[in-house]
Amino acid sequence: MTIETSLKIVTPVGMLGYGYDENELFQAINRGASAIIIDSGSTDSGPQKLGLGKMTCPPDSYIRDLQPLADAAFHRKVKVIISSAGGDGSNEHVDTFVSMIKDYAKQKKYNLNIVKIYAEIPKSDIHQALDDGLIEPCGKGPSELTHDEVIASTRVVAQMGMEPFVEAMKLYPDYDIIIAGRAYDPSPYAAYCYFNGYTNMGVIYNMGKVMECGGLCLTPKSKTAFAEIWQDKFEISSMATNVVCTAESLAAHTLYEKSRPDLLPGPGGVLDLREAEFISKEKSAVAKGAKFIKSDEYTIKLEGAKVAGYKTLFVGSINDPILTSNISEFIVAVKLYLKSVFKGKEYELKIDIYKGNSSISTYVDVPQIGGGSVFLLGEVLSSNQELSNSIASMARIAVVHGPYPGQKATAGNLAMPVIPLEIPLGVHCEFNIYHLMKVQDSLKYFRSEKEILLFGEDPSTTRLKNYQPEIPESDSSMSALQKASKDIKNRPFNFPSELNKPKDNNYVFLHSLAKVIRSKNAGPFEITFDVIFPDVETFEWVKQSQALSLEKMSKLYNIEENDVIAHLFFRQSLSFKFTIPRKHSSASFYDNDLHGSQQHVPLMFVQVLQK
Repeated sequence: MTIETSLKIVTPVGMLGYGYDENELFQAINRGASAIIIDSGSTDSGPQKLGLGKMTCPPDSYIRDLQPLADAAFHRKVKVIISSAGGDGSNEHVDTFVSMIKDYAKQKKYNLNIVKIYAEIPKSDIHQALDDGLIEPCGKGPSELTHDEVIASTRVVAQMGMEPFVEAMKLYPDYDIIIAGRAYDPSPYAAYCYFNGYTNMGVIYNMGKVMECGGLCLTPKSKTAFAEIWQDKFEISSMATNVVCTAESLAAHTLYEKSRPDLLPGPGGVLDLREAEFISKEKSAVAKGAKFIKSDEYTIKLEGAKVAGYKTLFVGSINDPILTSNISEFIVAVKLYLKSVFKGKEYELKIDIYKGNSSISTYVDVPQIGGGSVFLLGEVLSSNQELSNSIASMARIAVVHGPYPGQKATAGNLAMPVIPLEIPLGVHCEFNIYHLMKVQDSLKYFRSEKEILLFGEDPSTTRLKNYQPEIPESDSSMSALQKASKDIKNRPFNFPSELNKPKDNNYVFLHSLAKVIRSKNAGPFEITFDVIFPDVETFEWVKQSQALSLEKMSKLYNIEENDVIAHLFFRQSLSFKFTIPRKHSSASFYDNDLHGSQQHVPLMFVQVLQK
């Protein structure tokens, strides 16, 4: 099929429930967007959603975000596609989203056709696939799947590719809204384009990979993103007057929360960006050249979580320099004391020590910049809440009143800022299924069905073709978060002199050369690091310096070279990418950085030889 025109899509926010600018949404529709596509899922907020049937955001947040979408679907006849409902994409949360829309449609007397696509996988099928050798870990982090872990999981969802979306559109072409369960993030974007005749898989999957995060690829990062798609390219822009998309910001987004920037695997194949091009225009950027390499075998990613026990925590700070200077030895003594008190009891106790900026790194210590008190975060995990409460109480008491050499302050060691002194957290969940399952049929596990909402007597007389929400214009289209960020940037900050001065004057710290240094989850079992440079000269200088060699990076993060998942320089985005397995899966008991977003600090202080 030859198509002369383009296709336009708007994503008002990277995560449904986080709020967005309704004016920008309808500006995009006025500009020709025929579809609103929004992702609602992520493993970033931990396993509690899957394990306990919870949603990422409170119900009111979803209701607020869904209502303007229903308005647009009814009045402006814009297609609305929402994936990974509720955060985990469970069947229950697909139905919850539909119920929320139904309540609003009844109130507004809308007639709407809603299509549901479910994504939960029967455990019996997983057991059979396990017996048939069709399941393997997704990456280096997860262990081999066992039948016991399948049984222990509360529910299991699978990430659908674009095929179930395309099939639903074929079965129900009169749909107004699609609410889908767990999906590979770019799938609904690729499906909408493919169904409408845009069949260049590299282009449409690349566009979906960018758009599913909303305006994160914009400069400054924003919420709403607008895409225009042709057969051989796509263009990303903003609805805000003060926000642009550049070739650099678009290319840099290929790094974000991914194991590597050039080869991105998904259901049915791999998105290959090794020959992708990114071109800046006046306020927008164009991407082309991506390819989709079809896999010989079709795999879907399974996600599951189990209940691991009950947690209780306590917090406090220590200011006495005699104790803070020996805090690690003191905590070891506290743990040994607890073992003697609760002999024979099964439990886990961790006391995280936060001092300066070193303790936020799971991997290595980093230079001490400044001083201050020590903050302690104590957590206990056991088989029941009462036992966890009891152990946490005794651990806190041991910290408060435990003796130590040279002690002067005998009234108590811990400043306790909150009551209750022990805080029960209830059920604790952990990811236990993050595996790939080979399937013969990409549609088998993703059932779709249509629900018709008829609340209007005569839709032809109630539909407003020029419907526009009556809400005040925002200040220069800036969100409250953007304005707050601007205020913060305008405030004077004092930086310690050690921050920019290595002891050897022949070297500079990496952070003084890079415009971005960040860390982030790449799924719950991996953490990835991005260093983005401001220009080609700096990129080449650092690359040639070998300051970020595989050997040095492995030592920096205390990991064997063979265990490194990705280590490469990526010319398109003038960046360096490094990905490793997490020592503890995201939100598991011993993890202390859910998003993995504060593990970048050691990288900041890598020393690079001066030119």
